[in-house]
Amino acid sequence: MTVPMDFVLVTHTRWSESPRIRHQVARLLRDAGHRVLFVERADYPWAGTLPSAVEVEPGITVIRTTRLIHHQFRVHSSLHRVDARHVARQLRTAVEQWSPSPNFTVVNFTHDGWFLRETFPGHRIVTVIHDDFEAQSRLPFSGHITWALERTCRNSDTVLAVSEPLRERLTAWCSPELFLPWAVVPYRTPTSTALTRDTLLFWGYVDNAIDLDLAKRFATELALTRPNLSIRFVGPTQTRGSRERIVKTLRPFPNISIVGPTALDDLPLERTLAAILPYRRSVAVDAVTIANKTMQLLARGLPQMISGMPRFIQTEFVVRMDSAGGFATALAACESGFDGMQLAIREFCEQNSPATRLSALEGAKQ
Repeated sequence: MTVPMDFVLVTHTRWSESPRIRHQVARLLRDAGHRVLFVERADYPWAGTLPSAVEVEPGITVIRTTRLIHHQFRVHSSLHRVDARHVARQLRTAVEQWSPSPNFTVVNFTHDGWFLRETFPGHRIVTVIHDDFEAQSRLPFSGHITWALERTCRNSDTVLAVSEPLRERLTAWCSPELFLPWAVVPYRTPTSTALTRDTLLFWGYVDNAIDLDLAKRFATELALTRPNLSIRFVGPTQTRGSRERIVKTLRPFPNISIVGPTALDDLPLERTLAAILPYRRSVAVDAVTIANKTMQLLARGLPQMISGMPRFIQTEFVVRMDSAGGFATALAACESGFDGMQLAIREFCEQNSPATRLSALEGAKQ
């Protein structure tokens, strides 16, 4: 039987954003009987009064602190330290007001949480590295990010990495464990055959990672060879101006539709043949072993058609669109193998269930 515990999740994410692994971890812990304090992305002191702590879901309370300097622009260790002192004071106050149990655990989702060991001495610190923060530097250099990332890893009891390339990177400073995304819902057997399915679905951030040239080429190929099939892009956009640019670029293709954020089960999944991930090569994308959304799509029985992501898992239900034969070969593989892939998809989802991820969060210190 699980002993109820308290967890403080420190993030650079707003709870109101589309669910990511931070949200999944919060709900995973809550569903296991634990209590969660979710510290969301900070404001600046001059932005106005901070919202009060609120229980957004049973067992999950959200608070917000302030920061002085954006984490991308602390270009010297002195700036890191100034901001850390400011944030640490607020974190201590917020956690005390939440009244946690004496042995609460801190789960850190930031690359710059190096001060958490000093802020919460004697408590277990689990750090989850979920992005290539160095590659995402807004400046043409990233040494200040590496400075914080190294110290964050060294000051953590457990370090978890959500992809194999990230895990390999962090071995310079610690002994990280692989912590892949998991299927939030149990696998569901599809209720219709491949012959009745006429949609390829992109479900995620409709943003700059998408290779629009590939999308246009695929749409043109479908129009000429498979006019019964269409591509649907579903999801939010984070980057300012990207939505308008993407809509304008893809508007000439009637077999492509773009839809705003929609829950997966609110989509016509019985008509969806496969999930499509037409990504371009980039440092951030190259670090992906499996996308968070991949597990949600697999749980609905949908094979994956991918491009980019050279370190992505290799399995029969993931077919590459940028290998020999390209898009047509990948599409044919999903059509002919849809039913035969289901056993492997179900087994993969069961091997990557919520229960398989809990021990890394609940476990004793390394």
